[in-house]
Amino acid sequence: MNEKEILRRTSRSFYLTIRLLPRTVRDDLSLAYLLARATDTIADTGTAPLAARTEWLQAARSSWPNGMCRPIPWSSPQYDPAQRELLHALPRLSALLSGRPEPVRVLISQVMDHILEGQIFDLQRFGPGAPPLTDDELMRYVYLVAGSVGEFWDDLCRLRLPGYSPAGPDLMRERARQYGEALQLVNILRDRRMDEILGRIYAPAGLVALAGIRAREGLGAGAAYCASLRSGRLRYATLLPALLGWRTLSLVGTTPDSSITPVKVPRSEVRRWMRRAGPVWWSASAVARVARAASE
Repeated sequence: MNEKEILRRTSRSFYLTIRLLPRTVRDDLSLAYLLARATDTIADTGTAPLAARTEWLQAARSSWPNGMCRPIPWSSPQYDPAQRELLHALPRLSALLSGRPEPVRVLISQVMDHILEGQIFDLQRFGPGAPPLTDDELMRYVYLVAGSVGEFWDDLCRLRLPGYSPAGPDLMRERARQYGEALQLVNILRDRRMDEILGRIYAPAGLVALAGIRAREGLGAGAAYCASLRSGRLRYATLLPALLGWRTLSLVGTTPDSSITPVKVPRSEVRRWMRRAGPVWWSASAVARVARAASE
């Protein structure tokens, strides 16, 4: 299984975005995603001892990127063939990383350091009977595993696509951070009941409403980010996660608290929003209209 097939089979909504991006950023973002998805798979492998998973991630972070090639004893028992192939592909992915230009390697290394820190925190913080995250802990975690990804996205576009936006770099980077954090908050709200059963309370009842507000505000920042992009292709691809994020929040809001099954936007609705987003490819002014429709 090659990297493109692994990417397609280990992602859902992200693959919709990545395949639409300009080639100049698509390969770098795909590689970074696969590396992050591999470490996330390791962190989530419940059949492996917690201490072993934590030690592997710590070693990978301290000896990056060589640490990514350390043996993974629990890769073969992975139930999902695509996840198993992803872990087996880590040496190949590390080799691909070494072949990237140095500025790209630096950006990927920086974001992976944040992601690994967040994954290690997650494993160490939620022991048996662990209390819910505080608001400060929640937002720090959300930044490490997602806000930093938004910053990476913007940094890579600035590096690979000169003149990608007329907006100021600080403003674009801030919007990208908020956008990344919003998408993670959507995931947390979507999976809240299931996570509680597993002993992980990221957003306790008292923080759910605030998390929802932050998620919607961050998705709005993401739409503003998209409207500031010169490339229609980049606008379209970057806006899709926000549209699906708003629709997911709507589903979460109408799902009974007794339901533990995470909601998913139906594929038919995903396709519908892909069609409705078409005008943003040709006009930045269409972003606000499409975003408003999705957020209602």
